Amino acid sequence: MTASVHPPTALTACTLRLLPLSDVRLLDGPYLDAQRTDLAYLLRLDPQRLLAPYRREAGLPKTAEPYGNWESMGLDGHTAGHALSAASLLWAATGDPRAAAFAADLVDGLARCQDALGTGYLGGVPHGVALWERIAAGDLSADSFGLNGAWVPWYNLHKTVAGLVDAVRFAPAGTAATARTVVVAFADWWLGLAAGLDDDQFAAMLRTEFGGMCEAFADLAALTGRADLLAMAVRFADRTLLDPLLDGRDALDGLHANTQIAKVVGWAALAEADPDGGWDRAARTFWDAVVHRRSLAFGGDSVSEHFHPVDDFRGALTSPEGPESCNTANMLELTRRLLTAAPDPALLDFAERATVNHVLSAQHPDGGFVYFTSARPDHYRVYSQPEDGFWCCVGTGLETYARLGETVLATDAADDLYVNATVPVRAAWTARDAVVTLTTPFPDLSTDAPTTLTLTLAAPQAFTVHVRRPSWVASDDDLALAVGGEPVVAVPSRAPYVAVTRTWHDGDVLTWRLPARVGVERLPDGSDWVTFRHGPVVLAARGGTDDLPGLRADASRMGHVAHGPLHALAGTPVVEAEDDAAAAARVHGPGPGMTFTLVTDAGPVPLEPFHALHDARYTLYHPLAAPGGAAARHEELAAQEADDLVLAQRTVDDVACGRQQPEVEHGFAGDGTWTGATDGARWRAADGWFGYALRDPHDEGAVLRVAYRGGDEPGAADVEVEGVVVGRVSAPAGAGARHVDLDVRDATARDGLLDVRLRAVGGPSPLVAEVRLLRG
Repeated sequence: MTASVHPPTALTACTLRLLPLSDVRLLDGPYLDAQRTDLAYLLRLDPQRLLAPYRREAGLPKTAEPYGNWESMGLDGHTAGHALSAASLLWAATGDPRAAAFAADLVDGLARCQDALGTGYLGGVPHGVALWERIAAGDLSADSFGLNGAWVPWYNLHKTVAGLVDAVRFAPAGTAATARTVVVAFADWWLGLAAGLDDDQFAAMLRTEFGGMCEAFADLAALTGRADLLAMAVRFADRTLLDPLLDGRDALDGLHANTQIAKVVGWAALAEADPDGGWDRAARTFWDAVVHRRSLAFGGDSVSEHFHPVDDFRGALTSPEGPESCNTANMLELTRRLLTAAPDPALLDFAERATVNHVLSAQHPDGGFVYFTSARPDHYRVYSQPEDGFWCCVGTGLETYARLGETVLATDAADDLYVNATVPVRAAWTARDAVVTLTTPFPDLSTDAPTTLTLTLAAPQAFTVHVRRPSWVASDDDLALAVGGEPVVAVPSRAPYVAVTRTWHDGDVLTWRLPARVGVERLPDGSDWVTFRHGPVVLAARGGTDDLPGLRADASRMGHVAHGPLHALAGTPVVEAEDDAAAAARVHGPGPGMTFTLVTDAGPVPLEPFHALHDARYTLYHPLAAPGGAAARHEELAAQEADDLVLAQRTVDDVACGRQQPEVEHGFAGDGTWTGATDGARWRAADGWFGYALRDPHDEGAVLRVAYRGGDEPGAADVEVEGVVVGRVSAPAGAGARHVDLDVRDATARDGLLDVRLRAVGGPSPLVAEVRLLRG
């Protein structure tokens, strides 16, 4: 689906400078708790085990066993880059010498591996040297998630490069100097290799997910002042995504979400060097499309890693694979970069909501990171364990909690102070030889305690403090600003701030209040499902604590998915109300500790802040019905779900074609194949072949269901099971969705796996959306 969108526009030009992370310290509260938990998790990892893939690829002797899980499944080495970023950031954010030592160990180890290779190349990508030699020779085969048969190698290498860049910026001086030498040598290696690739070859390479390489080269250009590195950043700016957004069009339906977000962060980085190049406009158009049309109430986006069709969010309610934590981490990075260029109110509202609801909820208080935050009613999340889970969301999680204090305070060209978020911090404001202490009860908005800003000054100074008024506070007057207990008149300044200008003295205390009310938010498609929030804090209903298999994820390939039983949607309590305002009135509270009660057809349902709910099932969205319509709503939901439940009961295994994780999990292989999306649905096609290994451990499979549709021209493909053709799928050009059931009772799984291949006949295949093995 393609639609016009309107990017947010700052109400007045203003460039902000965030106070350096090394000058900001979190104070007691949930944010500091999360950062301490993050540091403890990082320090449970062994730098030598993280470096093992790099040593292997450099031909150096093994000093430690590599970690398992994704670290030994093709993304070998990606966690080391994340961990280097995290250690560098945590050193800056906490001053903890253990974080500095961790970063130093990683940088020294990476330098040794680079020296052993002697070319500037560095990476843990399996057989990486041979891979890049083939690409340098012009031998290049790219698919959405595979480049010359390697699983997203640029995505993997980006983590290494980004880790080194963060070490240059945030690690202690000696480590930073070594990291700079290593990352510049890597960049020079790639510049030499890429010089032999023409524009068509380079564009073909970008069909495979390449992470934030555009951002990485833009950041390197900023660090070094080198124009050739900036030019390489521009080469990594994917035009297939950029051009529609430059035209103001949202064409994101069905795309792999985090692939796109990482690209756009690069455009925001390019805008810092080239403000007139359209990069900022395209980035803001993308941001607006994702935040306002594709994100759930807690700030996350996507289902099973892909963008929903904007007019159909049913998948958010039916799938256990809800928004991915990586997506929100990268959206917050994009928000941060856009914020410093122009502090639009919407940017700050999103940052607040996504941080308090998604980021805080996606880390277990005892340690462990969440991959998918399901929005399916009465489902649950699973948490990583340090020795077992090395998913992408573990890596970004390590970084994200280090940055919780980064955007709280900022200054402008006049050295005035901006309070962007209500997060407890103490910060050194060096430009004015001052210390700023911010305390707040937030996110507990059930208390009357004010937020306070205390200034420690060497001498009286005249300046302006700009206090953000969140969108959920009705008016500037509701902030009730006071200095030393005396009310002050705050003057509206740059939206969303109000300004207090005066001569400040040592010990002055500025206070304000954050009165919140209950609000209602529907799914982005406007359908009759509602969630409730108090101010920005999303509320959830706690469910049961039994039958949560995999709550603490093991090392299996898909351990990050909550595979436990799906509870029927028809059992979700219904809210009867004629409109959203009446629905909000069904919530009573708050009581102490942000407790609420929701009145439903099933009786009162306790609600609590989602960010503090763990180790249990939960419900975020409730069905809405007109007064007296609850029974009919339950019947409607049961009817909608009946076919899905029957299919789930018959299913032995299935593959969603064209989607990264399901395909990798099922041993995807192929030649002359590509992926795409139609009406928001992913598919795979080929003029050669592609195939999967479906699991059938008990030899139960009797029917192979192939779901497909027509492409731009007529297509046909033979379906082979264990090398035997069992049928053919064909479709005229443009044909709609359809499926065929093929008898596979005579096929026998080998070692519990059934080899299924689709081979194009006389041209391209149809667009295949799903391959599903069913019981009889």
